[in-house]
Amino acid sequence: MTHARMWVGAVVVIGLLGVLGLSGSLKRGVGIAGDDSAVKKIKCDTGQTLTDALKKAKPGDTLQVTCTCHERVTITTDRLTLDGGGSAVLDGGGGGPTELFEAVVIIDGVQGVTLMGFTIQNGPSLGILGVGGAAFVVKDTTVQNNGRAGIFLNNNSSAELIDVEVKDSGGIGIPVQNNSTAVFKGHISSTGSGSNGIAVQSGSTLEIRGASVQASSNGGNGVDIVDSQAIIFGYPESQGSILTAHNNGGDGIFVATGSLSFFGGAFAGTGSLATISASNNGGNGIAIGLDGAVVSPFGAAKFMIENNQQRGLNVDEGGSALIIGGLTVQNNQTGLLADGAGTLTLVSVSSNPSSIENNTGTDVDLRFGTRVTFGGVSIGSITCDATVLSRGTTVCP
Repeated sequence: MTHARMWVGAVVVIGLLGVLGLSGSLKRGVGIAGDDSAVKKIKCDTGQTLTDALKKAKPGDTLQVTCTCHERVTITTDRLTLDGGGSAVLDGGGGGPTELFEAVVIIDGVQGVTLMGFTIQNGPSLGILGVGGAAFVVKDTTVQNNGRAGIFLNNNSSAELIDVEVKDSGGIGIPVQNNSTAVFKGHISSTGSGSNGIAVQSGSTLEIRGASVQASSNGGNGVDIVDSQAIIFGYPESQGSILTAHNNGGDGIFVATGSLSFFGGAFAGTGSLATISASNNGGNGIAIGLDGAVVSPFGAAKFMIENNQQRGLNVDEGGSALIIGGLTVQNNQTGLLADGAGTLTLVSVSSNPSSIENNTGTDVDLRFGTRVTFGGVSIGSITCDATVLSRGTTVCP
């Protein structure tokens, strides 16, 4: 319990700092346009280029783009809006991957940029790159068929993604790295990537704020959280948050030296819960290792973990879990395997019950010094080695 409580405190503080920092940046950037701001139209089918328009753009301008622009652009002007009207295409030209940080659109260290209504495609390396402390919004946009990644946040950058589809990236769909922050809203999907669908790494934060997030049918893990955190807060605007990780080649969700956390009870008195679904993955449903943690202390989430080829919930190498209510683990090869885990506290509540049963093999398999507390969880079969410490309503036989 001590270890889990430490995670709760640390995640809340770090998460709030990250989200407040993002909110402040975006508010500053999107605020009041300059007196000389203008709306400018770029028609790429008539020989006009977005590159030329960006060279002349001033803070507060809106660039309305039509047709297909065959170019790669860099945005270095604050408070700029690029509006594709739902049909404009930015095409990076395809070809094999070139430099890692080459992108169809680079947002380089500027604040308050909005990119909306585009299809961004065929970047030899990246679709969109935010770098150098950039703060921006991507809205109503499809990012597809890029060589290494779809949307890449790097080096202290922050972004809101609202109704964004990323698909068929050669590597990771949405990497968030090196102390960057992403907030997901609306419908977000990352599918068909050669590696992980979403990767939050190196001190970064992902907040799901009322979004329906789909990280499915990727070659690696659906969601990969390493030395970072993914979080759903108990804000009213966060109600109805959904994270789905289905049909990935690796694990549905993988957490190491980081955390996947859910805070707040019923949202604004509505009784609405966050939903996390990890099913039909080639590896585990949710894997926790290398001092990773899953933290849901207030019964604010439902976990549906089923039909995975390996374990439903796999915890090892100092991993921990505090899940109060809402855990259903069924129809996996093994339900819960904890091998060398830290502390597991799994509790069922009447309004949001928990169960680990009806798996193909053993429902609960505990090994090598794992410590576990079960409180009212319905468990089918359980096996333990002599080093396991267990207590609660179900203990080792």
